[in-house]
Amino acid sequence: MKRIIILFILALCCLNMSNLMAQKKKAFAGTVKYAIKYEGDIDPQDLAKAPTEISYLVAGNNTKVTHDLGGAFRHDITIGDSGKTIILFDIPGQKMAVVVTKEESEDGQKAYKYDIVDGNETKEVCGFVCKRYDVTITNIEEENETKLIVYTSDAIGLDEKINFDIPGLKGFPLYRTIEGKTVKTTYEAVEVRKKKVSPAEFMIPEGYQVMTVEEFQQLLESAGGQGEE
Repeated sequence: MKRIIILFILALCCLNMSNLMAQKKKAFAGTVKYAIKYEGDIDPQDLAKAPTEISYLVAGNNTKVTHDLGGAFRHDITIGDSGKTIILFDIPGQKMAVVVTKEESEDGQKAYKYDIVDGNETKEVCGFVCKRYDVTITNIEEENETKLIVYTSDAIGLDEKINFDIPGLKGFPLYRTIEGKTVKTTYEAVEVRKKKVSPAEFMIPEGYQVMTVEEFQQLLESAGGQGEE
């Protein structure tokens, strides 16, 4: 009887240790660099201007990507655990920070249907074994579809909250193809580098005018964002 009790206690200890280790999964921090390729019917001039690489800064469930707009920059920040998005516009003479709440993001997602199917296939990308998912995003009102093939790794990001823009997708995408009407775009990670990332990277810097989505829309309208009537 005593032996049974000891074995039971040991089993509980092992279970608790496994749970503790799972809870203490070390968060990845670093950069992920992607090469971008295009296939299909694309204008040569547009192709010449299209970006051929992009880099993400990642820490836990947070990501940041910078877009060069030619004389200006846009930084897209996602805070996975809170579902918040921050868009920083760094324009000569003006700096704006647009904050998109979790509720606003979820409200926008109601216009789409997300179907995610396990592809039962793996692929090695930058030394990471990635799992395939076939994703179909349907615009309910317009009744059109966007199809993606995504390979993700659970070694980056803490959980699926890092992908709150595609609800239900597990793991961080290291490879994805997006099938448009005439063009297929492929993003493939070519470098994954660990490094220390300051929490300040995912905050709004000083000197930025903070505004809501509604306030930003009003600003665009007042600046002629709706076009001439």
